[in-house]
Amino acid sequence: MTNQLQGASVQVVQPVRRGDDRGRHTTTHRELILLPTGGLIIDTPGMREIQIWAGDEGLQETFADIETLAQKCHFRNCQHNNEPGCVVQQALAEGELDYSRFFSYQKLQKELDYLTRKQDQRAQLAEKERWKKIHKAMRNHHKR
Repeated sequence: MTNQLQGASVQVVQPVRRGDDRGRHTTTHRELILLPTGGLIIDTPGMREIQIWAGDEGLQETFADIETLAQKCHFRNCQHNNEPGCVVQQALAEGELDYSRFFSYQKLQKELDYLTRKQDQRAQLAEKERWKKIHKAMRNHHKR
């Protein structure tokens, strides 16, 4: 795209892959490119993944409305799925809380939980043990 905007083949480009017809980003350093039309392009190396470092504080600040509702739930460990007395589910049903916002909250919460387990071996082992119990209970249920 940069070469097209510059009107010349200045940027190094890798061939398109046959399997998925996608190109590969080849930038290895930051560069500010002046276009003939007077515009500028900032070309930076791509990122493979972005980690969340703000932790629970960022979640609580970003989704303060949901956190406030969650504090009013009947159970302290409410997962906001189908527990009785869930104020968050009530707000969703009454249209006070947008489903897409709640979905983003849950997704970010899962990512933070994953990062915690990834960094804490005890948390990893506890999660693994929890899933063992779930699978064992499911197997026993199906045997009956």
